[in-house]
Amino acid sequence: MQTVLTLVGWLLWGVLPIGKQASVPHPFHVGVVEINHNAGEATLEVQCKLFTDDFEDALSKVYKRKADLIAPAYHTSMDTLVQHYLKTHLSIQVNGKIMLANYLGFEQEREAVYVYLEIEKAPALIEKATVETSLLYDLYDDQVNLIHFSTQNKRKSAKLDYPAKAAQLEF
Repeated sequence: MQTVLTLVGWLLWGVLPIGKQASVPHPFHVGVVEINHNAGEATLEVQCKLFTDDFEDALSKVYKRKADLIAPAYHTSMDTLVQHYLKTHLSIQVNGKIMLANYLGFEQEREAVYVYLEIEKAPALIEKATVETSLLYDLYDDQVNLIHFSTQNKRKSAKLDYPAKAAQLEF
């Protein structure tokens, strides 16, 4: 039942107008990693969606400094923290090969932070992928991370409940 409530809440998160307030309390801790294979460009387009307040708290805890992902004046300095955090908390293997992600940036919208990465030289045919993530695991022991991977007109998904870190997907 808790899983159903978590998923419904996550789906409604982007639909309900809540305003600009970033620290709206929420009863669940969930993140989403969306990976889209762009075969024509030979890239993997990666988007991570996290609650702003949770992500700020995690960055503050890990890097021992105040994190502010909303104020434009801090965007450049936060870019460094966000980039390092994602580099150490997310890895993607395709067909058994570790893929190196280029950090493109982040943006904050409503209560969410979207982090964008791109992986170049992705293989034309993806048969299997392993996504390892521990996003926000250093903050919450009830963290859930949803993984969605799309390639060749197929979409595979996985749900990782803390402390599980790896999702293996076959296409």
